[in-house]
Amino acid sequence: MYPNEAGPDAQDRLLDAAERLFAEHGFHGVSLRTITTEAGVNLAAANYYFRSKEVLFRAVFERRVGPVNADREALLQELMARSAGRPAVGEVLRAFLEPAFRASTSPGAEMFRKLSGRSSVDPSPEVRRIVYELYDPVSSRFVDAFKRACPDLSREDLFWRLASVFGAMMYVRADSGRLQRLLGDDLNMSDPEAAIAHLIPFLTAGMEVPPITTRDENEREST
Repeated sequence: MYPNEAGPDAQDRLLDAAERLFAEHGFHGVSLRTITTEAGVNLAAANYYFRSKEVLFRAVFERRVGPVNADREALLQELMARSAGRPAVGEVLRAFLEPAFRASTSPGAEMFRKLSGRSSVDPSPEVRRIVYELYDPVSSRFVDAFKRACPDLSREDLFWRLASVFGAMMYVRADSGRLQRLLGDDLNMSDPEAAIAHLIPFLTAGMEVPPITTRDENEREST
């Protein structure tokens, strides 16, 4: 039996309302009661479906991140098989970035882009734990693929280049409007095809720059 004011669509309404409010105010900036009011259901319904605000936050991420992770995994598996375990860095970047950018065209994606950008810099342990747990299993496989694609890079070089890859992806997905203020409102980051066309060659070139720190230097510094 559903609690009062709940029904088959109450769960989706709670997820939609939570996604919108978390994107606007952050995890700690909105209460579970505010979310239920926005969704048009009572607190008992939220407790019935999600038990807590933290569980609801995780569910908001799971419904968006799950399909992206599945697409990334499939593309990476196909790429690694086709390349005999030595992929080109541009192909690894494409397998990693395309699913994230293409997901931005799905219903509700604008709110999740904002939420994802906000959560990527949120210092609270609840948010970090959820984000890391959902993204890290697949992301770690991509880190291994980047190591295979760039075998001459030291750990330090790989670290900073991947920081640039992740940073560019997060900034574009967050789409804060900052660059539009500087360059003009006729430009935007909401077109996934434009993001893919511009970022992949740019980031490929950055990943392929000759090593700055040699492996020997890196090993000496770590001992």
